[in-house]
Amino acid sequence: MMHSAHSGRLITALLTALFILTGCAQPRDAVPLGGTLSVLGPDQVLIEAVSRGTLPPGWEISGEMPADAISIRRIESYNALALKAGNAPYAVLRHTQASLLATPYLSWAWHTPSVPNGAHPVRIIVGLVAHGVKTNRPWWQVGGGGDETIRVIQVVWQATALGRGTVVGPRRQEGRPESARYNARGGPEQANRWWFDTVDLSLIHRQVWPGDDLSRVDIRYIGIAVQAAPPPKNGSTSEAPSMNVTAMRLMR
Repeated sequence: MMHSAHSGRLITALLTALFILTGCAQPRDAVPLGGTLSVLGPDQVLIEAVSRGTLPPGWEISGEMPADAISIRRIESYNALALKAGNAPYAVLRHTQASLLATPYLSWAWHTPSVPNGAHPVRIIVGLVAHGVKTNRPWWQVGGGGDETIRVIQVVWQATALGRGTVVGPRRQEGRPESARYNARGGPEQANRWWFDTVDLSLIHRQVWPGDDLSRVDIRYIGIAVQAAPPPKNGSTSEAPSMNVTAMRLMR
């Protein structure tokens, strides 16, 4: 969609106003005139880094990630970041520092060859900070502490399609920040094909944490968390669950 110069000035004015309201000491990512911030292309920089067994600047690995856990795959003309579950949980995170109100929509495409029993171990995660609420409980060893609290939104592929679009939360666990779960997809019948999805993060945040001032909430990181793979049943030698993700971006 093309935007006029007037639209660009409105976007710039909005970002400036949000910066003043939050009084944030750390800079946020600049949102282009189109109102879109690319998170995961994957672009050539990410492709080359993954091929070398690393990640580019701005990305972080947390947890015990196996050496062969992530790779780049090409499926039906799309390059995708492929993530495979192992014996221990891990996460691949992209730091963003974007305003929730400036870019409330998260869109992406995902493809899984199979769906295990229960929720898929690979899920999208979004870490948000609400300035002024104190905590010292970082999650995945990223962010948190001081005058910030991290809220975590998990976007999950459930075992069945029942309940798709529902929000569960806030969920509380000792030693971790509050989280919410959004059931975006589900069921084995949706496997082996690409699905393009979009979610309004601000709507989920408002529903789960109505006491937070959204003008003071930032998106600190976006990533993909991978839980430990469930043990195979009856001596099965089937491959560990995996997920392919591409075209992830924040939009206004």
